[in-house]
Amino acid sequence: MAGISFTGIGSGLQVSEIVSAIVNAEKVPYEARAARQQGAFTTDISAVGALKSALEAVTSSFEGLGDVEKYQNRTVNGRDDFVGLSSDKGAEVGQYSVKVEALATQHKLMSSAIDAKEEVGEGTLSITSGDNAFDVVVSGAATLSDVRDAINDNADNSSVSATIITDASGQHLVLNSKQTGIDNAITINVSEASNKLTSTAGFAKTDTVGSGTLSFGSGGNNFDIAVGATDTLSDIVTAINESTDNTSVVARIVTDGAGQHLVFNSIEPGDANAVTVTATDDDGNNTNTTGISQFASTNMDTPSVSNGDNSGLSRFTSAATNKLTSVNGFTSTDTVGSGSLSFSSGGNSFDVTVGAFDTLTDIMKAINDNGENSSIKASIVNDGAGDHLVFSSRQQGSEHAITVTAVDDDGNNGDMTGLSQFSSANQTATANIDNMTEVDVATDAKITIDGTITVTNSSNVFDSVIDGITITANKLHGVDDDISKVSITEDNKNVAAGINTFIESFNALVDLTAQLGKSGQNADGELENAGVLAGDSMLRGVMTKIRSQFNKGFDTGNGETLTLSQLGVRTERDGKLSFEKSTLEDLIKESPDKVQSFFLGPNGDNGFVKDMNDFIGFYTDSDGVISQRINGKNNQIDKITDDLEGFQFKMASLESRLYAQYNAMDLVVAQMNSTSSFLLSQLDNMPGVVKKSS
Repeated sequence: MAGISFTGIGSGLQVSEIVSAIVNAEKVPYEARAARQQGAFTTDISAVGALKSALEAVTSSFEGLGDVEKYQNRTVNGRDDFVGLSSDKGAEVGQYSVKVEALATQHKLMSSAIDAKEEVGEGTLSITSGDNAFDVVVSGAATLSDVRDAINDNADNSSVSATIITDASGQHLVLNSKQTGIDNAITINVSEASNKLTSTAGFAKTDTVGSGTLSFGSGGNNFDIAVGATDTLSDIVTAINESTDNTSVVARIVTDGAGQHLVFNSIEPGDANAVTVTATDDDGNNTNTTGISQFASTNMDTPSVSNGDNSGLSRFTSAATNKLTSVNGFTSTDTVGSGSLSFSSGGNSFDVTVGAFDTLTDIMKAINDNGENSSIKASIVNDGAGDHLVFSSRQQGSEHAITVTAVDDDGNNGDMTGLSQFSSANQTATANIDNMTEVDVATDAKITIDGTITVTNSSNVFDSVIDGITITANKLHGVDDDISKVSITEDNKNVAAGINTFIESFNALVDLTAQLGKSGQNADGELENAGVLAGDSMLRGVMTKIRSQFNKGFDTGNGETLTLSQLGVRTERDGKLSFEKSTLEDLIKESPDKVQSFFLGPNGDNGFVKDMNDFIGFYTDSDGVISQRINGKNNQIDKITDDLEGFQFKMASLESRLYAQYNAMDLVVAQMNSTSSFLLSQLDNMPGVVKKSS
């Protein structure tokens, strides 16, 4: 009956008001008490949640101080148009001068002009640049575009890019080394093949050539072509190229001043794919040079193979120039005599002393490591007969020819024994063939440090000249240009910035805890405007323990310790921290390792940062003190909510019961009133009963 208002019909009583008063007398105090408790718990949760966030902010502030890469850094100054600079923490503090003497450049070669449709010749291009060497097989039908694509698409090619440029003379193949430096200069050696047959006689377009059968063979593929009496060269070409049995030969027509010529090319290069043609001539003679027998391979022209001329595929030759190879073969442990070798190439001269126990490897290293050698590279090759010492000029051209003279301790400087066998007169010289135009010469970069130390490098990036410093040569210093000045200084801004970030977060924590823990007592000792966590033991404990960390000494190695105050961090009267940067800077100048060890620990795992993070984590972790407290308060709120629901059900039942009781009473009263009225009316109607006058 809850929620239904009644007025006593029989009794005249205000039943609803009576029931509400009885229910509210119990309900209102209970609900008010529950609301106060839930509000107090919610306020506590918000307060400790704010404390948790502030503590986590302190933890986050250690991100910079906890990163080992932020310590003992260096600042490098002196970048200009000539040099680019970078450094790491391995760089020593100091000043240097840097002069760029030469820039490293890429090697570029260009072929002579070739018609776009011209077949460049069959064979193999062996291309080398630096440590990368690869072969490109060129078919007899290949044009310049095919050669370019074969170079660029070669899976073994990591060093050379090929392009084509076109001018009024025709197309030119251009090769660029991908890396700079003399050691990455491009060399091209050519091995030509002769898998092409060209008919000797010239024909007109309408000429017939006889009848019979041509039998072809190339690389294991054999097929026959029938030639009719009315067939022209064009008909024969079509029959060959469209034959379903033909997988090995391409036929075409070339025209010169004598007329049209029939040309047969193997599709695949190599001697194994050489084209053979035999004829069965209807004129009865299969070997003469008339009828179709003139197309037998014995009667056709084959190109002369010359890997050194300037025709066919040899046009792309750019062989390594100026190479000397020792004649005698040695084992890896053989000694070769003692004395000295004097080298000269392109204006660069230097001497190498050879000891009695030196092997070829020792001599090679002595040459390559010689500080005065800028022109010659030594290497060792093995041809099966033994190891041979090879001297190669780093620059191409006859002006860089190598000369070697020997002063042999055996007293004979010209024979083929002892050290004199390595004189240029006693070595095998490699022929210089260069049919490509050198557009850009490959050069090494060269810089001079402090006016005395000259260093060369195949790249413009010098990363091992000064420890911890990378120098990039960008521009040559001219005669009138100021030499670049490089300075390396300590860079401590990361540490100072990290301390400032920590102090800001901690001081924000101090402000929050002061607000939350405010006592709020007035002059009479009564609480007034107190903080939410006034008198809270956890709040007091957190701040007390944090401050104790500030006074704790942390191991910096060698049995020494440091405290936060020794780094310039002070606690002021209001409990906040302040920072005197100069104290930190002085300490870093004295011992940067100590500062790093204070924050990170001597082994990088037990310093101030880890200690603080572990301590704060005790409170802020998912299973930490604050989380447990919040969970406990939430559980209490949930219990109050559950209790309140049960109480409200109880009050609803009470209200229903009271209404039932009062309504029953009212019904009884109504019945009694009705009976009373009936009796009175009966009495009024009885004789002799005098009704009292109203």
